[in-house]
Amino acid sequence: MTYQPPVIKLDQLADVISKEFRHKDTITCYIGSNAATPTASLESLTAAVKAGSPTLPFIKMVHLLLQGPVPYVEKGLQDRIMTYSLFSTGDVRKAANEGRAFYLPCTLANLDSLIGKDREYEPDVAIFKVRPHEITKEFSLGLSVEVLHTAIDHAKCVIAELDFSMPFTQGQSIVGPQSIDYLIDDDDVKCVYNCPAPDFDNLSPEERRIGELITEHFIRDGVTLQVGIGQIPDAVVGTIKGANYKDLGIQTELYGDGLMHLQKADIVTNRKKKQHMGYSTTSLIMGSTELYEFVHMRAGIQMRPCTVTNSAEVIRRNSPFVSINTAMGVDLFGNVWADYIDARRYYSGVGGQPDFVRALNNPVYGVPIIAFRSLTDKGHSKIVKVHPPGVSLTASAYDGVVIVSEYGIADLRGLTAGEKALAIASIAHPRYRDQYLKAIYDDPLFTKPIGSSLGKTPRGVTMYQGNIKLDA
Repeated sequence: MTYQPPVIKLDQLADVISKEFRHKDTITCYIGSNAATPTASLESLTAAVKAGSPTLPFIKMVHLLLQGPVPYVEKGLQDRIMTYSLFSTGDVRKAANEGRAFYLPCTLANLDSLIGKDREYEPDVAIFKVRPHEITKEFSLGLSVEVLHTAIDHAKCVIAELDFSMPFTQGQSIVGPQSIDYLIDDDDVKCVYNCPAPDFDNLSPEERRIGELITEHFIRDGVTLQVGIGQIPDAVVGTIKGANYKDLGIQTELYGDGLMHLQKADIVTNRKKKQHMGYSTTSLIMGSTELYEFVHMRAGIQMRPCTVTNSAEVIRRNSPFVSINTAMGVDLFGNVWADYIDARRYYSGVGGQPDFVRALNNPVYGVPIIAFRSLTDKGHSKIVKVHPPGVSLTASAYDGVVIVSEYGIADLRGLTAGEKALAIASIAHPRYRDQYLKAIYDDPLFTKPIGSSLGKTPRGVTMYQGNIKLDA
């Protein structure tokens, strides 16, 4: 008879953990993430911690971005349950900025170094969502594979929430019943999280310009794409939709609605990929209900651990590769940051951006693009003279990245420090551009190329030449 894990209810979760680890003072729990956050389990476990019954060890909760409420970051619980977050938003971000949660910086490609065998955060418990296959009786990790296989392999107690609202995805998302110690089957399990699809018809003029610049200058037939999440990457996808490119491939850490539209339109075929040819590869999926219906049982989309999707070797093998991400800002030296606003304000996490930047540090493999609007919502320049002290960098001055704003492209690859400063300043918002350029020319620290002068386009710069007008 085929093994099936024992079934429990949500209100039995704390009892199971208490019994399994009754002789331990501290345990580490790895939580599935993003759209497949097991919120009901987190709420049940937090309720038990608050009630003080059953008796539980101190719990270290390790995870990527969690959607929905995260009740255990509530004030007063940190002596019994503590967050170690690799990527945050909402409640966890607030808790981290108030000293009630730990930010654990790590790129996605290196997660095994944190939670693998004998590592600092090797899990005692793993909690995540699964979708069963009606015929084979296998389980799929659905929308979130990230580093769950490593967590499952090393955890002493593996607990899965049964969730039929989650699509059954293919590839390395499959988990056999024998890998699960307890299966939560409960009517109170929360559905997977979805978010609105991009509105390609109502992009801002700045976003359209950025999309147009990247599509015109870097997208070619047969390139493999990695696209981050947000309005700027969406703008690039929206522009690609209107062009006549073909046989694009996808190897990304996060697959969303925009990439789905390219695949539906047969712009993405994955025929030119050297590895994983014929299907898109991703570690996470997050987006609309339409997206989840599209990926359900679809062989053309294959899940892989982020140690594969973000592997430099695999990225380079699938060249020519174009990676498109965004950031908080860039300084005139070419340093880029994304997880902090400044040293006192934590925002999100480094994610996988450095993985793709470093994998593409040789132009023969492709181009790592960092794109953003030149101004913040408050009207401050995202291009600054020097990066905020104390923040971690997702790309350093020695990384060969391409910076794109709505005003143009600054290709920093192969430029000297002085040339980089001139190139970056040239695509700043006009409100700041002239003062930056004058400061660079007045500062002997930045050795300028012979023959350069104010008003002359620096090496590496392509200014926007299209017809999209910006508001004054």
